[in-house]
Amino acid sequence: MGVPEELKAKRCELAGRARELAAALAELQAQIAAVDKVTSIYEPEWKPDEQPKKRRGRPPMAMSAKELDKLIGGTNKRQMTIEILRTARRPLSTAECAQEFATRHGLSGDDPRVALIGNRLSSILDALQKAGRVRHAGMLDGHSRQWEIAA
Repeated sequence: MGVPEELKAKRCELAGRARELAAALAELQAQIAAVDKVTSIYEPEWKPDEQPKKRRGRPPMAMSAKELDKLIGGTNKRQMTIEILRTARRPLSTAECAQEFATRHGLSGDDPRVALIGNRLSSILDALQKAGRVRHAGMLDGHSRQWEIAA
């Protein structure tokens, strides 16, 4: 079978799938109409078109990356991360490093910006590991890496 025949067969397959999906959509729309009709019996003032739409996408972040850069932009993040690990008495998770980083910048541990700092430190810790400056010291709960200064 040549390329044109394969393409025609694929098109035929896709068109068949599109017909199946259109039929399924029509069935779902009929079911929605039936539910709307029964609902209007119980609540005559209810209008299905006035229901709030589900919000899609990510919720807005408390702080953008640019705002975070204004807060910690002048800091040598690599050096401070190494210093945090050096002064720690035990290996730290990325989240613990982020909390200490935030504390050193005057933020409280429950500040929503700590999560953004953690995201930034995660890539910094990976880069420091590649450079041989830090290493993994195990997993905290099977998910969170523990970091320590490489000997």
